[in-house]
Amino acid sequence: MSQSNSKFAIPPQKGFDPKKYRDNPAAIAEFLNSALGKDDLAELVKAIGAMMRAQNVLALSEETGLRRESLYRMFAGHRDPTLGNTMKVLASFGVEFAIQPRSWTKPKPPRPKLGRPPKAGSQV
Repeated sequence: MSQSNSKFAIPPQKGFDPKKYRDNPAAIAEFLNSALGKDDLAELVKAIGAMMRAQNVLALSEETGLRRESLYRMFAGHRDPTLGNTMKVLASFGVEFAIQPRSWTKPKPPRPKLGRPPKAGSQV
């Protein structure tokens, strides 16, 4: 089956060279970080899918324990893959998912204390 007839095919991105990302964790990390910076989950999922297609998907499937068809479906950008499966795929790329504070968040008012509100008429 040719890629153009495949229901899992993604349109080629202008200037996207899959050979650049084949077994290259530094390039993969840069590509995924730029997708993550857009704050759009669908874009991130599509970017992971593009990186997945740049690799040997059969070997990726064996390494992650996920079926090849499932990998294509999960990272086509039409649904949310589970965090666990995403972590498996990222690990097989040789990259990791890191959390850090946003640099552009505006200050928020303090959150209220947890617990039930005091009853009317009671003294605290």
